[in-house]
Amino acid sequence: MHRKYLLAGVEPGVELCRRFDETYRQLRRALGIEASSERRRSGEPLATVAKSDVKSVCNERERLEAQRDRSDRLSCWHSVLDERHRSKAERYEEKLNKMDSEQSEYPEGPIAQELELLEELPSVEEIELTEQEKARHAQRAKRFVECLEQGQGEQDDELRSVDEALMPKGAIVSTEHVEGLAAELSEELCDAKVIKTLKDKRVRYDISVSVSRIELDVDKKVVVKESGERTVVAASTDDFGPSHYSVTWGALATLAILVGQFAMPLNRLATLFSCVGKQFTAAGLSRLLHYVAVRLVAIYIELGEQLSDSEIICGDDTSCRVLEVNGYFDGLKTGKADKSKPPWTGYRNKAASEASIERCEQQKRERRKRRAQGDREAKRTTDEEPSLGMLIGKHYEFESQRQDGQGAKQSLNTTVFTGRSDAKDPTSLIVFYRSHLGSFGNLLESILHSRTARHKDVTVQSDLSTTNLVRDCELLNRFKFKFIGCSAHARRPFAQYEHEDPIYCSHILHLFTGLAMHEQRLDAHGRNRHNVLAVRQTDSRRLWEEIREIAQKLEKRWSKATKLGTAARYILNHWDKLTAYLDDPRLEPTNNMRERMLRTEKLIENSSMFRKSLEGRFVLDIIRTVLQTAVTAGVPIHEYLVSVLREDPDEIASNPGRYTPLGWAARKASQ
Repeated sequence: MHRKYLLAGVEPGVELCRRFDETYRQLRRALGIEASSERRRSGEPLATVAKSDVKSVCNERERLEAQRDRSDRLSCWHSVLDERHRSKAERYEEKLNKMDSEQSEYPEGPIAQELELLEELPSVEEIELTEQEKARHAQRAKRFVECLEQGQGEQDDELRSVDEALMPKGAIVSTEHVEGLAAELSEELCDAKVIKTLKDKRVRYDISVSVSRIELDVDKKVVVKESGERTVVAASTDDFGPSHYSVTWGALATLAILVGQFAMPLNRLATLFSCVGKQFTAAGLSRLLHYVAVRLVAIYIELGEQLSDSEIICGDDTSCRVLEVNGYFDGLKTGKADKSKPPWTGYRNKAASEASIERCEQQKRERRKRRAQGDREAKRTTDEEPSLGMLIGKHYEFESQRQDGQGAKQSLNTTVFTGRSDAKDPTSLIVFYRSHLGSFGNLLESILHSRTARHKDVTVQSDLSTTNLVRDCELLNRFKFKFIGCSAHARRPFAQYEHEDPIYCSHILHLFTGLAMHEQRLDAHGRNRHNVLAVRQTDSRRLWEEIREIAQKLEKRWSKATKLGTAARYILNHWDKLTAYLDDPRLEPTNNMRERMLRTEKLIENSSMFRKSLEGRFVLDIIRTVLQTAVTAGVPIHEYLVSVLREDPDEIASNPGRYTPLGWAARKASQ
């Protein structure tokens, strides 16, 4: 192999360069070397599918005809290419079996033998099909279009995909105004006669970052009661912003959107917003965000309660970094930290959170009593409010125990869940974030403890890791669980390691492209129960059967210790969970939406690197949960935030359901 590598690039030519690259990759694989800069990302399944030409249509009939033609072309293209992939794989197997039977001697080894076979085989595009085969694929494409058109073109809102965006458009407040511009005659035309005046509308967009200083002349009146007691009555500033803060409600909403939705670092925002007469700091902005989170925490908990009753709960998790947590665990190693008193002692579980909140309330009562008795020291001190960790921990545990009984878990993760509060309404989708010491399965158990008993059936979609399973005996007795997988997880290894087995990996990737194409065409035509089941149970199931055949071949070719061997066994071992969506039109084939919702975590790591405290981490969880749920509900985010922040906090705490994004939209529509 080393000799072939050295001689491969002696003579110029495209074919020799290809052979050089192939030999180089095989040599590197044999040595166990893979440069991090050359690791291939999985990419999108539909990346190889050509974009459709945007053509204007005059009516709904022309639109449907255009969609029908594109579906027919895509299906025929995919079916023909699938046949070519299969033909190339069959030729490869025949030649390989022939070489094995002849027991040919290859001094370079079996890898060189496979390389020689790959060089002899034609490319997929060069394989020609017979007219009979082309006719068969054209007929199959026609049947696929017929399946798409089942249900008489009706669209079921229950099956409609959620129109969500990680960073949505329209989050910034925009204004419009009209300027009148008069045409002025030059000196050469000053004596000319105007015979007609025309109007031409032109548009210019002005984008600016500005800080407005608003001075409030607050009227104060000193009054004397009949008892002789003097008091001061001042005009309320609640219409402009919160008390004791020098910002408006709109500024709080803008800050929450920039940080929670767009992952903007606080120090950069502080530099950007600072101006003459006012210097913002990252610490000051963080206190403003904390105020917003405190105002939204009741809505956050209400969204979690509604999520617990969802019929289908999907989720994923990713690691996150908090200096307070990392510093504590580092202190344990050096003996500087107390093992029994971590920073989250006051809210490590529900019992600890309730005890901490009760202690805060007891201290408040004692201070009020001392103030009533005239204690000057008590008057100078402020009441300690329960932290966000306590308020959230009362409902959802922060610290989870290890399954082996060796203490608590130490991995800090951010988990995201999605689920509909109304199964038939896609705008009722809730996106719920929670940072905690544990895994997806631990938080799922904590959420499901508040699930209504009448909702017996629970469908959970995740990556099928053992840490994502429900193990609580009480929950297993109360509910019937159905776990389904994600086809994107099954596909990813074949894209990342395609170079190790290009024949079968390229074929199986093409099959996954077909599965994604089926879902995309269903969205284009409009989903209803009839066409979804027709497409999935015929065309999609046929592709899955081909995927299983290839996985069985790869299982024999690659051991459990290899990435491709593990990927093939993943498909075979979780076959029922990966294909469960074929029989249920409500289910999604992938868990991609949850993964997109976690991309903000990586953006935060790239820009801010970490969070200093757990309290700051919880602030992000609350703000992002409310904002992203507002995006899926389709409400104007800035207007919604300002409206909720203006409301009475006690009213929100008493009726949080009225102030969730969906509840707010319903109240606004009824006004």
